[in-house]
Amino acid sequence: MSHRVYLYNVSVPSEAQDDDKMMMEWGYEMPVVLQPLLVDGGFIDGNNYNNHTEPDNAGLYYNARTGIENLKRFYDFLEKQEGLIADKAAFAEAKTKLLSYLEKLDLPYFHLDAWDVFNMDDIPHAEQAETWQANIAHNNEIITKAMDNDDISLLRYSELMDVNPGFKSFAELLNYPNYEYGWASIWEPYEDETDVETFEENGLWGLKDKTGNVLLSPQFDEFYDFSCEDLAVVTRTGKYGYVHKSGKIVIPLVWDDAFDFEYGTTSAIVKRDDKFGLINLEGRMVTPTEYESLEALDGPYFTAQKDGAWGVLDQSGSVIVPFEHEEPFKFGGEYYHTAVIGRKNRKIFNESWNYIGDFPLTAVEPIGEGLILIKPHKDANHHTLYKKDGTVCVSGFDKLNRQTHFPNLLILRKGKKHGAFGKQQESLLLPYEYDALIDLQAVVDSMSSNLVLAQKDGQKGVFDGDPDEPSWLFPLDDYEKIVWLYERAFALKRNGLWSIAYSPEKRLSDYEFDLVARKAPINGFAYAFKGSEVYTVGEYGLSRADKAEVLEDAEDTYYDYYFGADVRKRLLTYAKWAGNDDGGVDEYTPVETLYNLSLEAYEAGDYDKAFHYDTLAAEKGYAPSMSNLAQMYYSQEGYLDDDKAFYWYEKGAAAGNPYAMNGLGACYRHGVGTEPDADKALYWTGQAAERGLDFAHNNLGAIYYEGQLVPQDLDKALWHYEQGEVLGSPDFGWLGYIHDLKGNHEKALHYYRQDYEAGSNVGAYNLGIVYSQDLGIAKNISAAITYFNVALERDYPHAHIELARIYRNEKEFADESLAKYHLEQAEKAGLDIPDDL
Repeated sequence: MSHRVYLYNVSVPSEAQDDDKMMMEWGYEMPVVLQPLLVDGGFIDGNNYNNHTEPDNAGLYYNARTGIENLKRFYDFLEKQEGLIADKAAFAEAKTKLLSYLEKLDLPYFHLDAWDVFNMDDIPHAEQAETWQANIAHNNEIITKAMDNDDISLLRYSELMDVNPGFKSFAELLNYPNYEYGWASIWEPYEDETDVETFEENGLWGLKDKTGNVLLSPQFDEFYDFSCEDLAVVTRTGKYGYVHKSGKIVIPLVWDDAFDFEYGTTSAIVKRDDKFGLINLEGRMVTPTEYESLEALDGPYFTAQKDGAWGVLDQSGSVIVPFEHEEPFKFGGEYYHTAVIGRKNRKIFNESWNYIGDFPLTAVEPIGEGLILIKPHKDANHHTLYKKDGTVCVSGFDKLNRQTHFPNLLILRKGKKHGAFGKQQESLLLPYEYDALIDLQAVVDSMSSNLVLAQKDGQKGVFDGDPDEPSWLFPLDDYEKIVWLYERAFALKRNGLWSIAYSPEKRLSDYEFDLVARKAPINGFAYAFKGSEVYTVGEYGLSRADKAEVLEDAEDTYYDYYFGADVRKRLLTYAKWAGNDDGGVDEYTPVETLYNLSLEAYEAGDYDKAFHYDTLAAEKGYAPSMSNLAQMYYSQEGYLDDDKAFYWYEKGAAAGNPYAMNGLGACYRHGVGTEPDADKALYWTGQAAERGLDFAHNNLGAIYYEGQLVPQDLDKALWHYEQGEVLGSPDFGWLGYIHDLKGNHEKALHYYRQDYEAGSNVGAYNLGIVYSQDLGIAKNISAAITYFNVALERDYPHAHIELARIYRNEKEFADESLAKYHLEQAEKAGLDIPDDL
């Protein structure tokens, strides 16, 4: 449900005038950055526009000129505050536009109309208006004090009244991108930039494009504005039709009257012989012209009169409400209504045209998801909720809590007990058994959540009113206090000590801390205190807090967004305390530190320490350490364990680490810790490659070349090896070899040379083969002998066989003793001697 607040510049209170100007249409509140406009002469009188429900008719009025000058002062003050404005260029632009806009206002009063919001509560509008007036005066007193002292720290968001609960500091609200530093609140009528224009010549109207080319010559008596589907109504000699922006008459001028195609519908109302009907975009009849009256409703619906009675049609002409009503239907915002003859009540239909009942309009409130709330009225002293199908889903409750903003939950009170209603489920998810159900204002995945703090018989718990799977996150238990920290992490207090947990089964700590406080979610999301020690709570559990970061948080101008003065004092004491910096490693060492220590130990050859550090970090959920630990289990002598290698690669891959994904692919490829699985080997190695891991492409190239898990595919193998090269991990040998197999000897030679220059023994061997066999280059036995000898120097014994072949078969280089020597060396290396030698 959306309830709006309006701000106008008007000349006369309580009397609408043609020159009144709407300035703002905003949700639920008067934006705090614009409240300095409402600083002088505040009084309450009837609304200029929402004034049709006496006695619920109370608006606020203020002197405009004084307010404009005050807002100028406020924006000048904000602009001077060091470190307050995140985007100074955007602020300057917003300030210029806002002040320029305000300077053009010349009427004496600002009129604040909160009728729509006041309707959310049963308190009389006049009383609510007095509360708003007092709150705005209170807020302006704080703002003025800050300006008088030139001290932004005096503008404490926590002290402001009736402001957006989604922010914890004025700085956060001010810099929220969607607010555009206040300019987003200003309402501006939408002006579409047209690409055509009408023109008059000799009393007739035509159409031309923006460059002046005539699209329709002057021929129409009237040419109305273009609307939906780029169509405009035109008339000539008393007949009406439609033209398109392209200049084509798309529906002939044959009607006695015609009306626009409304947005949301593909039908339009036309008139012939004093009767009305509907046509479609092609001009074909949807309904015959048989209705005495026909009016558009919101969306694809029309209210029509036939034989003196009213009903409703949809855009296809189907009758969805029979012709048995005395007056036309009206749209009420997510519902429709018509008269009940002889009574003030109206017949109420929901947005799906299901009949709800006969009620006064003041009792009807749509609350989203197709649900309708009927508030107490003359015939009923309780509230009732109606489902989308028009039936009652829950009734007899006393109040709907309007201070909560759950996407799915509504908190209802019956007597002194509270229950939770699920809009998606259309039923009570929690019965009327709870002493309190409190909105935790928790944000999960950057969205408002359905997490509610439940209190019953001295116990507390957290219920998740998820629209798909509602459940208890923390069932009711003897908790003294529960505080939301971040995403789905909570601090829970029992017996005077705090624990941090995602659920009763998934705890980051036992009950061991004397205080837990939220922090800015950078390098952790909370601080946990144990005596003089401070720990950072983050994604990977708890770690000893970095004193420099603690000091920065504690000295931040807007620290009170997250914690109070008592927490700040303890943070400052810890940050400036010289003790306990012994550099020891334990369960509170940050995972990033453990990871770096592991790398250093591994490089130094101290595998035990590397293993220890990676184990500590991996068990805290740090994916890079999971991958490193898995690699040690996979290949490091003395630590080999196939099952553990697979376990940690799988955990790391699930956590999104590309190295672990590549390792998991290798496990499936070679059957390490699991059965070989071609699909999973390709999938996980592919996931690593998609994330830019260069050598994962080389591994895919090997899979497609080998032809064991999948049929050999040299084209795919080559493509992946080439991607590895592009990403910075070229395998020159395999690039050359596959080009060789595909007959591209020139490219093969290019890569063999690069492989050789990189120090590869196989690269030297392959160059020897190329020069000995006339493959893409002139045969050169001397060069071949040189490269084969380099291969031997680089410990590649296969070169013995090729040298034996040269010394036995090449006449110019024949030397049987050398041939025998190399064959003997090949045998000693365990190589099979070819039959031709």
